[in-house]
Amino acid sequence: MVLVPSFFDWRNVVLCEKRYSITEGGNRLVGLGPTVCGFGAFREWIDSSKQMGMIRVTNPMSRIQKVSVRDIAERAGCSAMTVSRALRNSSEVNAKTKARIRGLAESMGYRTSPLVSANMAGIRASKRVVYRATIGIITETPKGGEWVGTQKLIDAVVKECDAIGFKADVFDLSKPAIAKGDLGRVLRSRGIQGIIQVPMVRDPSDIPIDFSEFTAVVCNAGSLPQKFHRVCPDHYGNMDMLLKRIRALGYRRIGLMIARDLDALLNHLSSSRFLAFQQTERIPKIPIFMPAGREDYHASTFREWFDKHRPEISITTCETIFRDHFFENAGLSIPEDLAVVKANINRSRKYLSGISEESAEVGSTAVHTLAQLLFQNERGLPDKPMSVLVPGKWVEAGTVPGVKTA
Repeated sequence: MVLVPSFFDWRNVVLCEKRYSITEGGNRLVGLGPTVCGFGAFREWIDSSKQMGMIRVTNPMSRIQKVSVRDIAERAGCSAMTVSRALRNSSEVNAKTKARIRGLAESMGYRTSPLVSANMAGIRASKRVVYRATIGIITETPKGGEWVGTQKLIDAVVKECDAIGFKADVFDLSKPAIAKGDLGRVLRSRGIQGIIQVPMVRDPSDIPIDFSEFTAVVCNAGSLPQKFHRVCPDHYGNMDMLLKRIRALGYRRIGLMIARDLDALLNHLSSSRFLAFQQTERIPKIPIFMPAGREDYHASTFREWFDKHRPEISITTCETIFRDHFFENAGLSIPEDLAVVKANINRSRKYLSGISEESAEVGSTAVHTLAQLLFQNERGLPDKPMSVLVPGKWVEAGTVPGVKTA
C-alpha cells in the first residue's frame, strides 16, 4: 500500500521522499528515477489506483498540529487576547502568566504565521495613526554648532515618529538645564521609555541615565565592547566604496583628512579601512592629515602636508573647511591642483563628490528599530547588542575629474 498525501504537489511526483515515473498506459508506478510525469497522467493514476485499493490517500497535515491562539486560550483558561498579548511579550500581561502561556504554546507546537502577521500589519497600516508613546532624542550640540548630518538625522527621527504614532522630545545635554538636572527623572516624568542617542562626542555610557529603566538605540559607531543596540552609517563600508571608486579611476597617491576626535567617534572605522587599503593595493603610504578637532584645521599646516606628500586626491570628512575657504587659503584650486572627495556628505547642495551617509535613512531606521524593541518590551542593556549598518551612496559633484554618476 502506498500512502499519498492529499496536499501532494502532483506536478513534482515525489512520494515518501522518492521520485517516481509512470508508464505510458499503465496504472502502476515504475522505477525510482528522476523522471517527472505530467499533472494529468499522475492524477489519473492516483484516481484509478484508489478505486482498485492499491493506494490510500492520507492527510499528513492532520499529523501536523495546527494550533491556534484560541486553542491555547482554552487550555490556559484565559482569553484569546491575553494569549495574543503574552505571545507578543506585552507588558500588559504579568510575567508569571506570560511565562505559563508561552510555555504552554511551545508544548502545543504553536508557531506564529508570517502570513497572518503580515496581514495584520497591513490592517494596522490602513488605520488612522494614533498616539502610541513619546520617545526621547538625546543629543549634545558641540561648540562649533550641530553637525549637519546629526540635524538631518534628528529631523528624520521626528518625522518618522509622527508617521507611526510616536511623539519625539529632544534633550540637548549641552543646555545647562539638562546638564545639571536629573535626565533620567525628567524622562520618567514624561512617561518616556525609549530613547535614541544621536551622534555626539560623548560616549553613551557617560550619559547620566540609568539605562536599566529604558529601551535605547544609539546612532554612534560606538566604542568597544559594544553595549547598546545601534543604528549608524556603515563607515567602514562607505570608505571601502569610496576608495575602490577613486582607485578605479587611476588615482594612486590618495590622502585622508580626518580630525582625531571624529576618528575616535567613528571607532577608527574609516581610518582603519584607509590604512588597510594602502597595504593591499600597494599604493604610496601617505600619512593621514589628522588635526585634533574640526576647529583645528589650518591651511598653513595642510599646505606643508600637501607639499611634502603630494597627494593626487584627498578624502576629507570636515564640513567647516569649506565654510572657511580652506583650500583657497592653502593656495590650491579644486580639482586642478587637488581632486577632493568627501567621505560623509550630508548637505543637500552638491559641492563635493563623495559618499552620502544617508543620515535621514539612519534616523528612520533607528525609529523602527526602537519601536520593535519597545513592542517586545525590552529594557536595559541587551545581552546581545545588535548593529544595523546603513550603506551610503555615491554623489557626483565634479570634484573628481573623469568620475561619472553611477
